[in-house]
Amino acid sequence: MTKEDFQKLWTLNYPDTVPISYLFKHDYTDRWFRIHSLPESKRYPEDENEWQVLLSRQNEIITDLFGLEPPILIVTGEYNWGDDRQIHITDEEEIFKQFSFVRLDNIELHKIDAEQYDEPDIYRPAFAQTIWKPNYHDKLLREIANDNTRVFFISFDKKVIVAPYDGGVDFVLKDSLTKENFKNKYRQWLSEREDGY
Repeated sequence: MTKEDFQKLWTLNYPDTVPISYLFKHDYTDRWFRIHSLPESKRYPEDENEWQVLLSRQNEIITDLFGLEPPILIVTGEYNWGDDRQIHITDEEEIFKQFSFVRLDNIELHKIDAEQYDEPDIYRPAFAQTIWKPNYHDKLLREIANDNTRVFFISFDKKVIVAPYDGGVDFVLKDSLTKENFKNKYRQWLSEREDGY
């Protein structure tokens, strides 16, 4: 898949946002929901038993959404705060060495949130092709759960975004009915907060 292919599919499927995962819950509230990775909304695992609970939950629901061994994309990137640093997270982090990333156009962050970002601040997204299968990405899921990196998975074919973070997983599904069906199926893993966070 080329950069142009990705951009075309992104604009077609997600015209109201950019490929930065923390924005999804604001830009697609009708199709978004979240599960927590550990009982009682505990944020970080403290032992191997809790890691197994986290990985079991995440693998179960992600496999339920994607299916077995479909082609998917992983999307990540790095922030640049206006200086001349040339940081390339996809080249420098060991966890990403197995993937072949394609860089996307820089995102000018001040155009998204002028209060939070200055004019030179940019985000450099990149994507790579892979597959989803249970436990295949456990090492990456552990890094995300430890807040060492940020990645989301996407299937344009299934219209599913899966965005793990340190504490749980955000999902954007194809429509609100599908979202409600999955929310109900995994209701024991939902946040108890009114806003679903």
